[in-house]
Amino acid sequence: MNWSFERLSHGLWQPDLVGGYFADRGLCGASGNSGLLRFHDDHTGTVAQEFVDMAFGPRGVRAEVFAFDWRATQFAISRNIDIDGNLVDDGRPGTIVTLDPFDMSVSPWGLAVDTFEAALSLPIVEQSLRPDLFDDWRNAKDVDRLTLTQCAGATVPAFYGGQASIDNFALNDVEVYLSFVAQVWAFGQQHPGEPAPHLRTQR
Repeated sequence: MNWSFERLSHGLWQPDLVGGYFADRGLCGASGNSGLLRFHDDHTGTVAQEFVDMAFGPRGVRAEVFAFDWRATQFAISRNIDIDGNLVDDGRPGTIVTLDPFDMSVSPWGLAVDTFEAALSLPIVEQSLRPDLFDDWRNAKDVDRLTLTQCAGATVPAFYGGQASIDNFALNDVEVYLSFVAQVWAFGQQHPGEPAPHLRTQR
């Protein structure tokens, strides 16, 4: 997959586990392929980190975000998730994980942060990003490109039975969407088996 990046913001995002790696390369606030993948700036990084801490933290996940895709899946660095997805003690070298608000899954890559750009050319990464679905969704919803504050948010998350389909993804504000997912997920943990309030289901 070929990549083309444009800078949408000059705000820097340098969490401890990532450091200045992407900032030094001028990638903070950059968007690739019309918003398929974007690197956090100081605003989006703060919003996403709060979501990760709130939604994944209670499960023992400690991770610091650096990028996100069109569906607001977070790319992060963690020291307490091994290659099999198990929680381990801190102290190991930080490696890349993805944190998906759609199904609340944690997927380890087992790669260091300085391999991320090279990994973007791997077929497995393309399968994860689903550029064909992104293009089909943009065409169906008449969306030219995503800004740093926009995403394709699921009306019904997968953990409530939603499907990864064009009809289930709507143009949304990232902060609003992540807040929605965090609240719906928290409700489901407190009231297992009960439908979430104000959740529109697909027919």
